Amino acid sequence: MRKIALMTAGGDCPGLNSVIKAVVLSALKKKIEVIGIMDGYKGFVEKTYKKLTKNDVNSIETDGGTIIGSSNKECPFRYLVDPKKGKYADMVEPSIEALRKIGVEGMIIIGGDGTLDSARVIEEAGMPVIGIPKTIDNDMIASNPTIGFRTAVENAVEATRKVKTTAYSHRRVMVVEMMGRTSGYLTLYGGFAAGADIILLPEKDYNLKDVCNKVNEIMESGKRFVIVAASEAAKEKGKEETISRIVEDSFEQKRYGGIADKLADEIEKATGYETRPVVLGHIQRGGEPCTSDIILGARLGDYALNLIADGRTGYIVGVQESDLVKMKFPKERVARLLDLETNDVYRTARDMGIFFGTEE
Repeated sequence: MRKIALMTAGGDCPGLNSVIKAVVLSALKKKIEVIGIMDGYKGFVEKTYKKLTKNDVNSIETDGGTIIGSSNKECPFRYLVDPKKGKYADMVEPSIEALRKIGVEGMIIIGGDGTLDSARVIEEAGMPVIGIPKTIDNDMIASNPTIGFRTAVENAVEATRKVKTTAYSHRRVMVVEMMGRTSGYLTLYGGFAAGADIILLPEKDYNLKDVCNKVNEIMESGKRFVIVAASEAAKEKGKEETISRIVEDSFEQKRYGGIADKLADEIEKATGYETRPVVLGHIQRGGEPCTSDIILGARLGDYALNLIADGRTGYIVGVQESDLVKMKFPKERVARLLDLETNDVYRTARDMGIFFGTEE
């Protein structure tokens, strides 16, 4: 193999540039040329490429985001070719053919579940592919943790700790909304490390009355503030998640958001305590990566490059218990949710008195 293409797609996260650097430098050592596909599947379909050199990747491992861009909307086998008419087309075959014309023999695709589902389709269409999982949600079965998760936890913890100072000063309840979609990893780990009093997870529906009773109990105990860490997909028993909008031409059509505003209003009305919503949003996945994400990104990038150079493709690479692993592209997308029966962070937090939304 003499030329490969490299692409990042889906939402950006810290650690992507470490993957890119490892792939490019490891490839150059094997005399393999790397072509960067710009802006995810948009560049794949629209043929926007850039040759990646050693000079392009020097020192990028400490930068957040991705130097080759990304997009979390486009799907190559259902691509919006005519926005005015709402016309979609399968663009996988012509996009593969365009890459073959410039000598590309394989692809390394970095992304989340939606991105790697399309990577599977590309592999099945005849282009050899290795997938690398990344997401701050840590919800992919192929790797635990995923690239970006540990940095996102650090970002969430830092932001929540800052919120605590104003909460103390004003004797307030603060509802901090965290990302993670339908997986509670980010909210659990971030909320626990930041010292949240109440943590609400997608895997465990909360009882509003119990939450308000706990707020009263904490404030009446003499503590001046309450921190509620709420996952964006957390929901009250018997009700639906709070959806901010629907993006029909996206991998993930549901965009969660609004739980902090909703819950803050309900808590204040029920308890009388001044309550403020705080939405961390993209702060969680922005900025430079932590050391462990830099190392993880480099390890997976090098592993992917070695596999594709050896002609072993059709795999997603990841880590389990710190060991490098690979698995065949799954036919179905299945998110890895928190197992509250076995997760020791959840057990520790519960044993320490952190409240999870319902009276046991």
